Amino acid sequence: MSWEEAQSFDRLAAEYDRLGELDDGAVGEWLPSILPADPSDQRAGRALDLGRGAGTLAVLLADHFEQVDAVDLAGVLDIEGSYDFIVSSAAMHHVRDLPAALAHIKSLLTPSGQAVLIDVVSPRAANPGGWLLGGDLRRLARDLVRGDRYLSRQHFEEVYSPVFPGAAFTQIGHAHAMCWRSAAPISTDQGAAQRSTG
Repeated sequence: MSWEEAQSFDRLAAEYDRLGELDDGAVGEWLPSILPADPSDQRAGRALDLGRGAGTLAVLLADHFEQVDAVDLAGVLDIEGSYDFIVSSAAMHHVRDLPAALAHIKSLLTPSGQAVLIDVVSPRAANPGGWLLGGDLRRLARDLVRGDRYLSRQHFEEVYSPVFPGAAFTQIGHAHAMCWRSAAPISTDQGAAQRSTG
């Protein structure tokens, strides 16, 4: 991501929370079902919220992990460290070299780490601005979608599967989620449509 594009996101920060209110909350309701079972247990390990948005997922992760890093997507290839859990929601469509970013994310996982990568999908590859309506939202969309493209569900799986073999894919509202554990795929049977690919 260029410096100019990063600055565009900075200008939109004040508007981002308003856009987030339009989300149906499906991701926030689903994610706890795959996090460690009891947040009252002693928290351990490190988690990464990649593309952090308004930080709501980082707050959720803080109930389950001792350390949570929330990192802007602009530096995805510069992130270093080792994480037990990595989540990204509605952000990966901003990445220009998605296969390289996915490979780097995988390299950040501990031997038993889990990756949960969620993004909005379209029936066909599409510019994401079409679903945003209204004057303020159209202006926001113009800034958000420079070069962005949503994948179809099928293309999402075709791009993510080679990097994360055996991943489980789940539909969550308008989004598609990829769940993968370093040792084995994560079960995502929470009433959502599910399909495993290998």
